[in-house]
Amino acid sequence: MKNFHTHTARCHHATGNISDYSKAAIEKKMTHLGFSDHTPLPDNRWPEVRMPLCELSEYVSEIEEAQEKYNEIRIVKGAECEYAPEYLNFYKEELLGEYQFEYLVGGAHYFPFRGEWVNCYGADNSKRHLIAYSDYLITSIDCDLFAFIAHPDLFSRFYHKWDNEAIACSRAILDAASDKGRILEINGYGYRKGLVTTEEGLRRPYPSDSFWALASEYNVSVIINSDAHKPEDVDDFGEGFALAESLGLEIKELNIGKK
Repeated sequence: MKNFHTHTARCHHATGNISDYSKAAIEKKMTHLGFSDHTPLPDNRWPEVRMPLCELSEYVSEIEEAQEKYNEIRIVKGAECEYAPEYLNFYKEELLGEYQFEYLVGGAHYFPFRGEWVNCYGADNSKRHLIAYSDYLITSIDCDLFAFIAHPDLFSRFYHKWDNEAIACSRAILDAASDKGRILEINGYGYRKGLVTTEEGLRRPYPSDSFWALASEYNVSVIINSDAHKPEDVDDFGEGFALAESLGLEIKELNIGKK
């Protein structure tokens, strides 16, 4: 069992440290555990949901210590990153270069709109925000630095209809992923979150059954991750595997990390 999406208390909205998650994963007999906390950024953007840059070396050291200490599991050093051109050199030269990160995850928690960055958890239930999100995610998909794209259907958190606009934006996302051969994530955290109220009634914020049913029409592969924010959730994938299997989606194995 593998999970490549794990957060720690350093992101300010999770609990536990590297050792806590490593021990929990070993107890659950997992084979791989990838740490992908929200990367710090050189300009300290979005500090409420990520560690400051001064903590980066400590984060790296803790992962490397765990890699040496816990031989029962393959621990992998990574980070979850927002795409922005001004950060690409930092991702390449610092994270992948100096600190030897083994993988990066592309995650669109914010998207640019009219000169501002909009948080997906505060976005409007509007077509204009849906289109802005999908345009931004497609740009993220086009970036070759990311091993996979986290929760590509996060738009369903704020856009509550499965209408022609949602279908068109989803097809554009899936076309881009297919063209680039990019792996898309079915995210287990969405199963643990509170339900959202829509005109059709209550439903989970994501994963979106409609999005993934559409994905089955495309040549895309998926990865199922827990997106753990607590050590005990490190192997909680919700119904992600069942969803993928019911739709005939190809589940991709990531073979990264030191032996």
